[in-house]
Amino acid sequence: MSEQTQRDGASPGGESDGRGRQRGRTGGAANWFLVEGDRLYLAAGLLAVVLAALVVVEWAYGFVAVRSASPIYFLFGSLLTGDLTLVTVVLSINQLVLSRELGAPGTLSERIQGAVDYCDEVAESTGASVTPKTPARFLRFLHGEVESRTHSVEEVAAGVADDALRERLDDLTTSLFEDVALVNRTLEADEGIFTVVSATIATNHSDQLRTISGIRAECADSLTEELDDLLDDLEDHLLQIDVARSYFKTVYVQKELAYLSRVLLYVGVPAIVASGLALVFYNAVGPAPVPSFVPYVVVAAAVTLGFAPLAVLFAFVLRLAYVAQRTASVAPFASEQYP
Repeated sequence: MSEQTQRDGASPGGESDGRGRQRGRTGGAANWFLVEGDRLYLAAGLLAVVLAALVVVEWAYGFVAVRSASPIYFLFGSLLTGDLTLVTVVLSINQLVLSRELGAPGTLSERIQGAVDYCDEVAESTGASVTPKTPARFLRFLHGEVESRTHSVEEVAAGVADDALRERLDDLTTSLFEDVALVNRTLEADEGIFTVVSATIATNHSDQLRTISGIRAECADSLTEELDDLLDDLEDHLLQIDVARSYFKTVYVQKELAYLSRVLLYVGVPAIVASGLALVFYNAVGPAPVPSFVPYVVVAAAVTLGFAPLAVLFAFVLRLAYVAQRTASVAPFASEQYP
C-alpha cells in the first residue's frame, strides 16, 4: 500500500469524502450490531436478555407468575402458533432462493455469458490476460487498478497550472486513496462473500464520478489529453467496481437467505416441540403435583426456546435490511443516507 494511501486511509468506523466530512458505515458497537457481528451470537445475546428477564419476574413474583392458571399458559399457545408460521416463512425464503438458481437452459446460458462478457471487459480495460476469479481477489484487483490510475492522476496533477483544476484533482485522488485503503483493509481480514460486501458497503463511488464529470464540464480548457484519458480509465474502473459490488451483493443475499432458512428449521422445530410439551405439562400439573422448582425451570426454558426463532429472524434480517439500505443506489446515483 502506498504512503499516500496509508496517510489518507479512512478509519475502521467510516471514511472521509476527501474534504474532512465523514460518510460510510457506522462504527464501534453499532457496526458490530448491524453488520460485522456473528448473527448467531447476536441471537444468543437476545435470548440471554429474555432469560434474564424471566428469571427476574419469577424471582419477584414467585409461584403466582408460573402457576397453571396464569397467563403463561396462553403465552405458550401463542408461541406455538407463531413458531408454526415459521414453516411458511422458511418455504417462502427457499422459494426466493431457488427462483434465482433454477431456470431454463437459455436463461442460465444468458446469465453465464453475461458474467463472462463482464470479466472479458475488465481484462480488456486493465490489460490483464487473466482476471482473478474469487470475489475478494477480483475486488482487490479492481481497486488496485484504481489505485494505479489514481497515482498517475496525482503525478499529472502536480504539474497542472490551473489552481481550481489542481484542487479538484487533489480532492478526487484523496477520496479514491481512502476508498482503496478502506476496501483493502477490510479484505485483509477474510475473503468470504460477506467480507466483500462489507468492504464496499460505504463506497458506491458516486461522489468521485460526479467530481470527474464536474472536472470535464468546468475545467475542460485546462485538461490535457493525457489527463482526460486517465479520467476516462478511472471512470470505467469505478463503474466496473459498482457492477461487481452489486453482483456480489446478490450472491451474498442468496447465500444468507439459504443459511437463514436452515437455522430457522434447526431452531424452530425444537421451539415448537418445547412449546407443545409445555402446554401438555400445564394441562397435567393440576392433578399431578410436581416439585415446586419444576414450573420455574419449565417456564424459563420453554419461553426462551420459544423466542429463539424470532431472535434468529431478527438478527439475520437486521443485517440483510441494513446492507440493502446502504447499497440500494447504483453509480453514478447516490441515495440519501439514513442512520
